[in-house]
Amino acid sequence: MITVVTAPTIRAVTLEEARQQLRLDAHDEDMLLAVHLDAAQAELERLADLRLCPQTLAMTLDAWPDEITVPVRPVTIAAITCTAAGGATVTLPEGDYIARVQHGFMRIRPNAGTSWPTLAPDGQITITLSAGFAEGHPDLAIARAAILVKTASLFENREGATCLAFDTLAGQLAARWV
Repeated sequence: MITVVTAPTIRAVTLEEARQQLRLDAHDEDMLLAVHLDAAQAELERLADLRLCPQTLAMTLDAWPDEITVPVRPVTIAAITCTAAGGATVTLPEGDYIARVQHGFMRIRPNAGTSWPTLAPDGQITITLSAGFAEGHPDLAIARAAILVKTASLFENREGATCLAFDTLAGQLAARWV
């Protein structure tokens, strides 16, 4: 399970950028436009397993798998903690695990010669993650374009309509399993 610890403070696309896309000069529909921006970003993030804007996430597990796959991207590991035998919370040293991006997703496994610590009977593992694209990342440009076309489609077709341009751009961002 992944939860948001620190929510993003910005959108991937600003209200001003959306206004420019729609050629709107007035601000009287900003509230509706903001709702459409948030919906488009949420849909893109869900479809492509992305977190676009900087945020902190926590992934919790009840047991150690051989390899942990973080189901969202892009992420870096801030910390891995667990409730070890005896009930103490232990932070794993970075040298005890290997984290690599493979096929778009972060995969974590014990380093050679180490194993995961033994958990308490009701112990839990928490992986704290820093998520979001760095400014200037090429995939962020594709994501912004997708959000803009989806927002425009939602705004102009208020009864709902398919947006093929959005679907195409979202497909470019979806993780590829090879």
